[in-house]
Amino acid sequence: MRRRVGSDRDRSLEERIEKGKVAPAYCLYGEDDYRREEALAHLLDTLLPEGTRELNLDQLRPGEPESGSIVGSARTLPFLAARRVVLIRGAEALSKQQEEELLGYLNDPSPTTSVVLAARRLDLRTRLAGALQQKGVVLRFERLGADSMKDSLLAAARARGKRLSPEAVTLLITLAGDDLRQAIYGVEKATLFVGEREEITPQDVESLVGEGRARSIFQLTDAVGVKNLGDALCCLTKLLQNGEEPLAILGMLARQIRLLVRAKALRELATPSGEMARALALPPRVVETLAEQGFSLSWQQLADAFHSLYRADVAIKTGRAGAPAVLHRLLWDLCGA
Repeated sequence: MRRRVGSDRDRSLEERIEKGKVAPAYCLYGEDDYRREEALAHLLDTLLPEGTRELNLDQLRPGEPESGSIVGSARTLPFLAARRVVLIRGAEALSKQQEEELLGYLNDPSPTTSVVLAARRLDLRTRLAGALQQKGVVLRFERLGADSMKDSLLAAARARGKRLSPEAVTLLITLAGDDLRQAIYGVEKATLFVGEREEITPQDVESLVGEGRARSIFQLTDAVGVKNLGDALCCLTKLLQNGEEPLAILGMLARQIRLLVRAKALRELATPSGEMARALALPPRVVETLAEQGFSLSWQQLADAFHSLYRADVAIKTGRAGAPAVLHRLLWDLCGA
């Protein structure tokens, strides 16, 4: 059975394809891996009906020796099907020569092929990005804000016949940082854990992840908020010893800095505490703490924190240094040591 798309934007795309309005190229990019991969799965289901994918889908990844010619694959006629798809994963790694070849192809694309690019980043200033926007469809999937992430988790619970308590939502988001995939996975696990019971409570979430782990994560973000390096390093050590993924820890820290920025901005606008709590989708007592912590930091310090997070993200993903060492250095930076 074919999956239906999740968002209005994706449904509109699917409806256009079903009416025969198929683009020669699609580009799906952004840091939100979960939503990007979900949209990609729906797009492939729509372009290649059941039973036609095995012989009509070429998956290429730039830089891999076994990857064939992108244009050669795109010029190949479909076999026992109306359409062929060439999927390029990690498209941000395309070489200049490959970009030029794609540019030439998009000037005269095959009417029976759709080239689909998937990437975490897309430089909109390049000629290829301009051609994709002009001749194809470009969809961006940035990480969700607190409100959108909360709505996504509530919807995921409803789809499974469950109800998330407000405190459980807050805990799931805190544990997952800005990783929607991990948060949705938490909802799935909690759904199985509670059985026939309708409501998922924070105690259920803590039972799944371990109360000690949840406490260490809260202690880490709080320590960073008040610039307590000693406590932050201690919490980090516990989390790493317990097998926490470094990128997950980085996501939690990134979310904490974003919350501090929003809380500081709301406080400077003299926003009432109740409105702040609704805007941040957090309990009032948590928002009060964030507002105090954010108020004690300058805008320059918060900007520096984002730069430090970016450098740590690049260092971990490129393997320039060991992840634990990168995170230790990050805490030194965030705590102003």
